[in-house]
Amino acid sequence: MKATMFVTCAAIVAACAIPAIADFQVYPGAQRDQELERLANSDPRNQGAVSEVYLTPDPFEKVYLFYKAIGTEDERMKSHHGPRLPNGSTVEWAFITFDGTKDISASKLWAKIQRPTIADPQFKDIRDITSIQLVRKK
Repeated sequence: MKATMFVTCAAIVAACAIPAIADFQVYPGAQRDQELERLANSDPRNQGAVSEVYLTPDPFEKVYLFYKAIGTEDERMKSHHGPRLPNGSTVEWAFITFDGTKDISASKLWAKIQRPTIADPQFKDIRDITSIQLVRKK
């Protein structure tokens, strides 16, 4: 009896120690954007990864809370504020992993939620829309 109880308790403790693994879900109503996806996948900084990009008019906070509820936020990235835009405002962004890892450097499946969306590296095409960039590392 004691041995069975010990094994049961050990199994529960072990299960709690395993990081949660979540499946990525497309945010309700978000639409895939082939143009931004092509730009993300052609960026030399993204070698070894494939991106999918989705857009939604919903506020950043709403999208962020949706993904935070199903994934793990990279706490290290909270201190890395988004870039400052030509108009002086700052990009809001968050990084969420979906494979049980705690940071995007170790993750093979993560997403960046961002608003506004910057559609070019020269900051000439800035869109007041929330983007979700799903990154799958090979």
